[in-house]
Amino acid sequence: MLRVRDCTRRGRSAFTLIELLVVVAIIALLISILLPSLQRAREQARDAVCASNLHQLALATAYYARDNDDRLPYMRRLSPVKYIYIQYDQIFNFWPYLKDMKIYICPSAKENNSSKYYNEIDPEGDDYSRYTVLKNDDAFLYAFQQGWWPYLNPFASPGEFVEELYTEYWFNDWSSGATNAGRPVPQVTGGLLSRIPLPNYTVALCDAVWDTLEPRHNGRSRTLFGFLDGHVEGFEPERYYDVHRESGQTPRDYDGFGNRPFYAWGLTREGFDGLGGD
Repeated sequence: MLRVRDCTRRGRSAFTLIELLVVVAIIALLISILLPSLQRAREQARDAVCASNLHQLALATAYYARDNDDRLPYMRRLSPVKYIYIQYDQIFNFWPYLKDMKIYICPSAKENNSSKYYNEIDPEGDDYSRYTVLKNDDAFLYAFQQGWWPYLNPFASPGEFVEELYTEYWFNDWSSGATNAGRPVPQVTGGLLSRIPLPNYTVALCDAVWDTLEPRHNGRSRTLFGFLDGHVEGFEPERYYDVHRESGQTPRDYDGFGNRPFYAWGLTREGFDGLGGD
């Protein structure tokens, strides 16, 4: 009798097929409800990481100027005839302050809004070489000799680039030469910080690759910017590089003083069009 009772008790504790299907359906329903929230949470986490990176890099810009007689970090040109500046120079300029390559990597960078994309479409092109360190660069060889990156050997692998050393961010390379009402417009790369009238409006860097300026955050609709005073803001494309700038419509990419587009923000108090200069 005891054995029969035990068997009966065990039989009653089992789930039926219908009960299992109901449980599976409930779990599937909960997943479908929670998944969008989880995706948003992951994207918000990536936003936070990127904003922190931009903040630290913007502060490093100010620290560099403080330690170099008010001079902002300079980025070299690829060649004397091209106004294309080497973005990876900031890795060398900021190493004494940061010493962490992860700060240069946006966790949302992928496909054609990533600097790595250029490795696929044009390995020898200007864009790829200005975001990824060249092995034969004197600055890299000096850094290697100083032991900055002990795990890297510039001669250990084929190719001309050090693919572990790159930046996903575009640094403001506004240079000298432009004038506004006969007065020179302050330069950002290699310029004096004290000559920039509105550093809280002036972009130090942004979360994009220059040739595309593709947004990376909030459903690929927003680009984050770090300013010379260290704060970070996000803008939609029409706000920082207006697509209507040549259509006769009033563009929206001015700062509060009439400077446009974003790389010219904060450079004058009278307004300046960086697209055309004068």
